[in-house]
Amino acid sequence: MAKQTKGFLLGALAGGVVGSIAALLLAPKAGKELRQDITVGAQKVSETTVRVAGQVGDTTGRIARQLGDQAVLLADKAKHAAVTVVTSVKSLRHDDAAVEASELEAAESEDKELLTVN
Repeated sequence: MAKQTKGFLLGALAGGVVGSIAALLLAPKAGKELRQDITVGAQKVSETTVRVAGQVGDTTGRIARQLGDQAVLLADKAKHAAVTVVTSVKSLRHDDAAVEASELEAAESEDKELLTVN
């Protein structure tokens, strides 16, 4: 949507400039009067350009701040997810180690029973 608006504004500005110049050049006026009209038209175009550029700058700044805020939130979510995964992996490793230790103890106790029977 912003690209369409920007394109429209630039088109409207360019159309206004071309129309103003054409009207000034085709109007039957004296040279001094024509130069004054051109100067006034150029000042209006300059003021409009500065105003539009300010609006574009403000909008761009606002969008950049919103994107920055969203990036921070996304980074926080990614960090939280990573911590959760690491915790889960550590928990699984701890559980696996406990199972292995208990199986090892059972095997050792079985070996002792076999040795005492023989």
